[in-house]
Amino acid sequence: MNKRRSYSLIYQLQRIILLVFYSTTCIALSVPLARWVLKLSQEQLYPLVITLLLYIIVVLIIGSMIHVISYIPFNLASAFDPIKNDIASGRISTMEQLAERLTVFTVQFYNFSFLDISHAFLETRESGVIGFESNKEVDKFLKENRMLDKSKTLEEISLAGKISLPERDYHLYILPIRLGETWLAYMALLSEKRISPFFQRFLMEYEDNFLDDQILHLIRFTKA
Repeated sequence: MNKRRSYSLIYQLQRIILLVFYSTTCIALSVPLARWVLKLSQEQLYPLVITLLLYIIVVLIIGSMIHVISYIPFNLASAFDPIKNDIASGRISTMEQLAERLTVFTVQFYNFSFLDISHAFLETRESGVIGFESNKEVDKFLKENRMLDKSKTLEEISLAGKISLPERDYHLYILPIRLGETWLAYMALLSEKRISPFFQRFLMEYEDNFLDDQILHLIRFTKA
């Protein structure tokens, strides 16, 4: 426990240093930018105000990206740990229980501006579509489009199109879950916004480092 707390403290300190460095750099760059705009605009304030507003927007967007990139790696491991513990202790003993926990976790954790998962569903060969929330429209769409079979041919996350639900339209992503060459399952992920290829890599790392081995462990446990 002390080691974990020490590691957490070091990580938080690293993030604070990164934030301070980024903030001071942005402030330092704003000074020559303001001087350059004033020089070009012949001391008029209107172009300066517009330029600084645009600069602040860019700084905030990049800062949000840095927050997501620095937040996920450490916090994902610690947040996922209770699921691993429950599998090891036997509290999670069926695929239905695991699927519900994984879909709840995925929606709750991936709640960022650039990586926001609104709904998540998991399907294996035997289980059918499972999620912490029942949705007949999603279940019907996945079955009609044979996503179970299509996911077996995928090597990485793929945009499968759009799906319309009563509240809004969503982008549907299919995340195949494999261990080596063995296909285990897939997750259907619904996002209000399109997820850039860069942030799709985070979901693939999530599958590779957290999902595949836990699902395989439970599959073998239930067959034993």
